[in-house]
Amino acid sequence: MKLRSTKAAMAEELSAAIGLVWGHIGALQHEEAHALASACLELWPGEKNLLLLAGYAATELGMPADLAELRKAFGSQPCLELIARRQPA
Repeated sequence: MKLRSTKAAMAEELSAAIGLVWGHIGALQHEEAHALASACLELWPGEKNLLLLAGYAATELGMPADLAELRKAFGSQPCLELIARRQPA
């Protein structure tokens, strides 16, 4: 039996986690998406895809997203402008 490296296993788990969060967003389950993305960010702090998904889910729930952290990770991408426009007042 061949053992997988820890790094490869973590990459597979991260990919699965991102897929699950994306699935919740696709099903319009934003509360679940935000909760899962936030929990996953505790395991993978600063992971860009999870940051973006958590930010999007937060804005869909009427919560503020951490735009400074998102801009640090992504620069000035058009997707961040959508999140910025949807920030609560």
